[in-house]
Amino acid sequence: MTVAKTHHGALGQELRFRNRIIGLLGGLLALVGIGLWRVPTQISVYVPPDLTRPQFVRPAEIPPSYVYAFAKIVMEALNYCPEDCARDYEANLLRLRDYLTPSCAQDLAMHRERNASLYDFRTRKLLPYGEEIFDPQKVARLDKDVWEVRIDYLLEEHVKGVETRRNRYHYPLRIVHYTVPVDRNAYQLAFDCYIPPGPRPADR
Repeated sequence: MTVAKTHHGALGQELRFRNRIIGLLGGLLALVGIGLWRVPTQISVYVPPDLTRPQFVRPAEIPPSYVYAFAKIVMEALNYCPEDCARDYEANLLRLRDYLTPSCAQDLAMHRERNASLYDFRTRKLLPYGEEIFDPQKVARLDKDVWEVRIDYLLEEHVKGVETRRNRYHYPLRIVHYTVPVDRNAYQLAFDCYIPPGPRPADR
């Protein structure tokens, strides 16, 4: 940078230097503002539905109670057939497609097609068994983004109005972290079908 030889030149040089500093600081402030504006959209915080005790929540960390609550919501919605499972179950698969992995949705649809007689004229619902809300022992992390959730339900079924089943069943569920647009799946989790040997009477 050349050195001004007159007072007037020195003053002009000082003003230009100051303006550059102000412009640089303004640009930095704009970048900081954009960063602060974007930060909330870049961080996912999963808040467990347990308000009985304080929770320390880390961004992007999915707590077991959150996984457990999601598993219960999806299972109860998927297996609720108030009128006729032949229609209701198919509608459930379509309605919950963003909460099922594609492979699981296909497996469940194929099972329904192969076993149509198990759905015709049948109503079904899963009822909570006992007073259990959340038991951390029933959620096991299998991998970074994979969990096994074990839930017991009272399965109640009627065929043409006649009760055919009211038994306690054990459901071993595979739940995975599922990255899809938040407006389609706010939980960012998905049911990835059953862990072998699948649902079975709880006394076995």
